[in-house]
Amino acid sequence: MSDYHKSRVLGRVVKASVALFVFLINAIILWRVFFSASIPGGVKALDVNEPLAAAYAQHGEELTFCYQYQKSLTYAEHNAGYFGIPEYVFIPEAKQVQIVFRYNNSTLRHLAEDYGLAEVPDKGETLFDVTLVRSTDLTPEDRDDNLDPTKISTVRYQPTSVKRDETALYTYYRIVFDGVSLEDGTLGVFADIYYKGDLDYEKAAYGTLCLYDDLSEWLEYDLSGADRRALEATRK
Repeated sequence: MSDYHKSRVLGRVVKASVALFVFLINAIILWRVFFSASIPGGVKALDVNEPLAAAYAQHGEELTFCYQYQKSLTYAEHNAGYFGIPEYVFIPEAKQVQIVFRYNNSTLRHLAEDYGLAEVPDKGETLFDVTLVRSTDLTPEDRDDNLDPTKISTVRYQPTSVKRDETALYTYYRIVFDGVSLEDGTLGVFADIYYKGDLDYEKAAYGTLCLYDDLSEWLEYDLSGADRRALEATRK
């Protein structure tokens, strides 16, 4: 084979290798976006407990499911991308909030670095405490004093139930909070995330995500087929 033909064959091999490499990178990106980042079945549907079932029995299709457009990832310098809430819903008639909380595998490595742990925690461990905090303006006639902590009251809500599932890259939880009502003067509702090895509600949370603020508009939450089946199952 002449040098010319050898050069052409080598060129084709290089082009084919580059094309294959690009294809594999795109395939990995698509897998991560559309599959590994999809909420898994174990936590995808609403968790219909007694308060929600009772509200559905009373209100039926008129039951309200709503949310707001808020940031879905923590973005502070010390926790950027650590935690996310890709879906959540307020159900006012049931006085309930359900959230889907997730973190990826890299969060575990960051946790070990941030807390000086001897090793990266096992993915199967329950590492984080998630609560809701409602803040209320004690002087709603004067918003200018909202930076004064004595003018704001807070209530912390513990989970009623927790379900867990995971994908190759993420750990997911569906967390239900009952007894959550938005009273007059409510300024915001936030999800606080604490590391269980450093759980102190008097300290700043490891991560915080806003779910509601009184200046943002409500959006209708679209129920999935699985959500509707879970609700209808309570009527049987």
